[in-house]
Amino acid sequence: MVEQKPYLIEIITTLKEHGVAFIVCGGVAAVFHGVERMTMDLDISLDMTEENVKRFLGAMHDLRLVPRAPVKAESLLDAEALKNMVVQKNALVFTFWDPESPYRQIDVFLTEDHAFQALADHSVEARVDGLPVKVLSCEKLLALKKAIPRPRDKDRLDMEALKRILEEKA
Repeated sequence: MVEQKPYLIEIITTLKEHGVAFIVCGGVAAVFHGVERMTMDLDISLDMTEENVKRFLGAMHDLRLVPRAPVKAESLLDAEALKNMVVQKNALVFTFWDPESPYRQIDVFLTEDHAFQALADHSVEARVDGLPVKVLSCEKLLALKKAIPRPRDKDRLDMEALKRILEEKA
């Protein structure tokens, strides 16, 4: 019998196995830093170079994850289409999910403030299943949470927890 990995670990390790350059953000990053909270999806900042996006799409295929919106996955390769999603549709993320198991979900950030190049210098290394993974730093995660125009309750709780973690480190 083959042991099944927890789905968040499965997604992260599959991305790593495909050589995808990404940074873990959102709730999973908060958990990496010690925030005690439940999170169901994985938020990432993806290096949007053509080759990296192709590797990412290969990983999505292997994971059997498909776009949640009625948009082709290959839209991630079209900078103009992505810009239109952000400007015209107010899209913040491009979501891939498993319709059979909807909790298996990954959100790819589309906005400039969450761009891979903007966040790369604000990442730290963590290990997932023995693999090195870039995770958004506690400081930058807090800054991005503070910039949310209408934070949700879970964002407010994350901010409080991240502040405490940073104070304890100081």
